[in-house]
Amino acid sequence: MSGKRILTDEQVATACEMREAGKTLQQIANHFATRGVKVTVGSIEWVCLTHGADLPEDRRRPHYALRPGMVISRGGHVMRTFTADEDQQLLTMEQRGDGIADIARSLGRKSNSVRGRLATLARKQSRIEEMVA
Repeated sequence: MSGKRILTDEQVATACEMREAGKTLQQIANHFATRGVKVTVGSIEWVCLTHGADLPEDRRRPHYALRPGMVISRGGHVMRTFTADEDQQLLTMEQRGDGIADIARSLGRKSNSVRGRLATLARKQSRIEEMVA
């Protein structure tokens, strides 16, 4: 991965605000396209994921069909959902200070999968904390 930034900090904030306001990933990408910024839907999805921006609760699709350890195909790629044991290993290794690449190797996952899962787990934890507060 090149580490090249696609969007400025201001554009990232705009994308996150739009997502939290209920806009689709395509609508957000189109918003930037009309302003001369070429960005893919996948890039918008990654920005929103890594910044914890999600659809409002009433707009989220239920993920009841996905079960831990399930193998699915998405976009021609075979993917495995994370199990509770893998989540625990991932969190333990992160807290211990292990790097993303080391965690990915240990779990037999790609680095981007580990980054994405960590962001998802952080979002879930944040929602739990908001409900308790």
